[in-house]
Amino acid sequence: ETKQYVEALEMYGKALKAVEAEGNSDGADKSDESGDGTSVRHKDNSLFWKWVNTDVRVKASGVEEKTKLTIASSQTDVDSLGLKSGDDILLERGVETTIASISKGDDGVIHLVVKDNVELKTPESKVSVKHSNRRLQNPSSISIAFNLARLHESSGRIVPAIELHKAILKQHPSYVNSYLRLACIARDCGSLKDCSEWLKNAVAVAPGNPEVLTLVGNLHLSLCDWAPAQNVFDQLLQQKVPKVEAYSMLSLGNIYFNNLNTPKKYSKHLQHAADFYRRILAKDRANAYAANGLGTVLAEKGELFKAKEIFNRVREVSGDSISDSLLNLGHIYLAQKKHPEALQMYQSYMKRSRNSGAQTTSKSQEDDEAEVMLYIAFAYFDWARQTELFNNAKAAPADERYHKCIEFIEMAMKKSKRENVVLRYNWCLTKLQAANCVLQKVNRNIRRTAQEVKDALDGLEESLPILQTMLQWKEEGRKVAISKGMLTGVVNQCKHNIDSAKSHLKEELKKEQDAETLRNYQRIEAEANEKSKALAASLQKEKEAQEREESETRARRKMQRVNHLVDGWKEEATLIAKDPAPKKKKGFKGDAPPGGVDDEAGIFETDLPEDDAAALFDDSDDDDSDADTGTGKHAKKAEPAADGDDDGEPVQKGTEKDLFGDSSSDEEELDMSSNKKRTNDDSDGQASKKRKT
Repeated sequence: ETKQYVEALEMYGKALKAVEAEGNSDGADKSDESGDGTSVRHKDNSLFWKWVNTDVRVKASGVEEKTKLTIASSQTDVDSLGLKSGDDILLERGVETTIASISKGDDGVIHLVVKDNVELKTPESKVSVKHSNRRLQNPSSISIAFNLARLHESSGRIVPAIELHKAILKQHPSYVNSYLRLACIARDCGSLKDCSEWLKNAVAVAPGNPEVLTLVGNLHLSLCDWAPAQNVFDQLLQQKVPKVEAYSMLSLGNIYFNNLNTPKKYSKHLQHAADFYRRILAKDRANAYAANGLGTVLAEKGELFKAKEIFNRVREVSGDSISDSLLNLGHIYLAQKKHPEALQMYQSYMKRSRNSGAQTTSKSQEDDEAEVMLYIAFAYFDWARQTELFNNAKAAPADERYHKCIEFIEMAMKKSKRENVVLRYNWCLTKLQAANCVLQKVNRNIRRTAQEVKDALDGLEESLPILQTMLQWKEEGRKVAISKGMLTGVVNQCKHNIDSAKSHLKEELKKEQDAETLRNYQRIEAEANEKSKALAASLQKEKEAQEREESETRARRKMQRVNHLVDGWKEEATLIAKDPAPKKKKGFKGDAPPGGVDDEAGIFETDLPEDDAAALFDDSDDDDSDADTGTGKHAKKAEPAADGDDDGEPVQKGTEKDLFGDSSSDEEELDMSSNKKRTNDDSDGQASKKRKT
């Protein structure tokens, strides 16, 4: 019950050893030499068999023959081996296999053919055979063995469980519980024929056993054999066994509720179902199953609020152990158009039923899941239809919900073991509605693609042959659950939608082609704009780089001229200091007037006025114009005096060129303001020279 299967297995092993220790079985420690108990051979049932050593030794028959062994011991007869076909044997080094056949050759050598490939690690190997330890022959061990088989069932080990139940029945044919468990296992596996056979054996052993009759009635319910099931549960009800009586009334209520569609008996059957549920609740108010059944009756009558309250109460009391309440709540929410809540309840029900491993609504687990998937698909279908009622852009999610509906219907068809015409019809109808939803997107201002229209057209073309086949079956008189008028209407609508979908597809393809052309044009235009911008940016960068280079070039030229000028001054000062000029005689030309200069050193004065010094290192283009006019004081000293010119104004072109260079580019940059400044500087220079003279 707590899912601790390993610990439970260990405890069952200790229980068996305790039974043996009490000495309840005289032959418990002996092996079953006759082989009657060798039907228990699964490795999970190792508590009931053991390996028995034999005198047989085998060797490999050949390198290539790995499934054939040769007897190497002294036995010369097959019967003397103590082995037979089907025995499980153990070779040395833990090699296990099963004997397929035993034969004796013409040369007198006995050969064993095994089912598996065997590779012997030694030249010869001893053989041990699996035999029962005769624990099942002890009546005190039967209940332990049965519980161990139930443990295998709970943990999903079905094969060892079946093997152990059959071994129990072989030793004790009147053990009814094993018959019932084998019937339940066959039912859960979908083998209803085997289930019926085991139940017949159980009825033969215990004709009036309530548990046997209950299981027989449930088998008839799973087969929808309502009349035989009703007879069985009526028989059980007459026995007046407390627990069986409540179960019988619940089953009879379910039988009446499931037959509401019987012509002219709807109200009668509904009332009988409600009466049985109320009778159970009158004796046991805590019976959640009866309350759940009464909720279904109220829901059928249209009292959804009361039914919802009952189902919620059942969930609270049972802790969701009654999965039917989840399914019923899903139906209530779906009737109230609360589709998300309904889908949640359906999915919770599927999860609970998978965990429990038992079906509640159909013949098998897969059929039960298929039915619930159909409920989920209908919930998505109804949700999509409700969304389409907006008939505007809000109806956009309907397309996705139709696709979810189709997905769950396809899953249900895969789960269903046989072809279900109703499921196939629902699939075709959903395809038709989904295609119609796609075609209506234009009128609802919802964007769609040509691929969506193509998928809708493919679905319609795939559905049309199926619907036409169903209509043909109906006309031939076959059993089809859909009326002929409904099939005819759906076929005509499907043909009409196919024609509409083809025209819509052409329009969408043309729109997408035009849109693709427009996108290509816009892309080309955008690329051209980007290239133009890149080219303009590149030209701008080149222009800026060129201007920066020209500016740097002018600055370097100015610095070079300044450096040359400073070097000339230094060189001139050095020459004057080393070789001063001789004093001139009075009366000669060029003598300074009396009283004009007190010291000859004033003639070679190298100090510049502040204005001239600032003008010399100015970065503006005015320096070039000033240099060209030769108004500098030191430049004037470097010029030789012209004969017959008392003003000392002439300037030699060679000296001007040496000082400031012959660059014409600087002269071109001069404007009118520079010329005006040059004139002012010239006049200031003349006045300064006169004052010095």
